[in-house]
Amino acid sequence: MTRAAEEAEELERMLRERGMEPVRFPCIAFEDGPDLERIRQAIAEEPDFIVVSSPHAARRLGDLMGRTSARTRFAAVGEATARSLPGSPIVPTKGVGAEALLEVLAPLVRGKRVLFPRAERSTPGLAEGLGKAGALVESRILYKTITPRTADLSLLRSVAAITFASGSAVRGFVDLAGADVANRQIVACIGANTAEEAGKAGIRVDVYGSAGLSELCDALALAVSARKG
Repeated sequence: MTRAAEEAEELERMLRERGMEPVRFPCIAFEDGPDLERIRQAIAEEPDFIVVSSPHAARRLGDLMGRTSARTRFAAVGEATARSLPGSPIVPTKGVGAEALLEVLAPLVRGKRVLFPRAERSTPGLAEGLGKAGALVESRILYKTITPRTADLSLLRSVAAITFASGSAVRGFVDLAGADVANRQIVACIGANTAEEAGKAGIRVDVYGSAGLSELCDALALAVSARKG
């Protein structure tokens, strides 16, 4: 598992439920972004929408904000992100991720003020898509994703598969261990952007999930079982 340590628990549980033994190999860590004060101010100004693109962003936003206005609606890329947000956030009914959320929001945001607190190196597609749909988008950096300085590469010798849940995890893995190491095992990615990032890095993607962690873990369990057989 290449997720940050504070994000590993849910995936760890799902893998164990499917008979796999998780090994933590965090390839990303987090730092505060430079726009925290401006994000606080923007929330106080009661935007029409606050769009959140990851569970980690939702948790950081929850720690940052006080009481939000009832007029402000939250939107999340999926149920895992929505669970850390107040009220009943808008979520895609089909699929997860930025593209699915954009499809839901596009008819709603024309002329509306949209706050998008994001990771520093997040893909620009969601903010750009909201802008093209006519939203007045304020995109601010909530946190930075960094690569840990060191990693225990010996942990990778016994693993049968490697999971990537973000492009930043792919980049961190390549920095720490190299793409060739990943290609010795089954590689599982969640989301089109993550799979695309893996391909760019020279990593072969064997298992792909587009509808969340549960789907990814189901597909990975089948792939691991097939290889053992």
